[in-house]
Amino acid sequence: MEALKLKIFDVLTEKITVSEFENWLYSSEYMNQKIKGDSLFFNVVIINYREAKSIKELQEIASEIFSEEELLVFRLFRNCLKIANSDTTEHLKKYVLNIITDFDFDNDLDAFWEFYDIYYSFDGYDYCEFENIDLHTTNNKTKKLAISVIDKVANFKNIEDIVNVLKQKKEEVLDKETVLKPKLKSQKTTEIHQKTTFKQKFIAFFKKI
Repeated sequence: MEALKLKIFDVLTEKITVSEFENWLYSSEYMNQKIKGDSLFFNVVIINYREAKSIKELQEIASEIFSEEELLVFRLFRNCLKIANSDTTEHLKKYVLNIITDFDFDNDLDAFWEFYDIYYSFDGYDYCEFENIDLHTTNNKTKKLAISVIDKVANFKNIEDIVNVLKQKKEEVLDKETVLKPKLKSQKTTEIHQKTTFKQKFIAFFKKI
């Protein structure tokens, strides 16, 4: 299952093409081992990858075989790719906001904290736009962070390792939490309580990509 999950991760984040995924699928030893006894794998195999809707069908299957934490990493990685390929402040800000929509003070994925800081710190998008401060430095910081996330997970062989490499030590998380502005923390806590169910978030996410 891990080999399949990693390949789905790769194709949905455009690290490999749909045709490359299909070729792997039909030549994989995993296929011969699992197709008879694994209904999820069977559903992956029967997708017609020559049709445009194949990616949407694969996304729906991903919602069943990926954990919530793995899907958070998937969304993070996808938005980092968009940041790396964007140049306008409008787009960079949009993708950072996409990332921190999933932010939670109990989340120990370091990149979420860093993107949150980029958006809400005194040199971040929210404050600089309010004060009409040039965002060139913030844009550069955003792209640098996104590229660092992409580089961190580029060569890992399973999803668990990708999740682990993006995690931060708990004591470091607590240090960051204590320096957040109370107003911002209160605001974000309210947003967290207003979040929809995980399934709804997942559907909303795929409308953005």
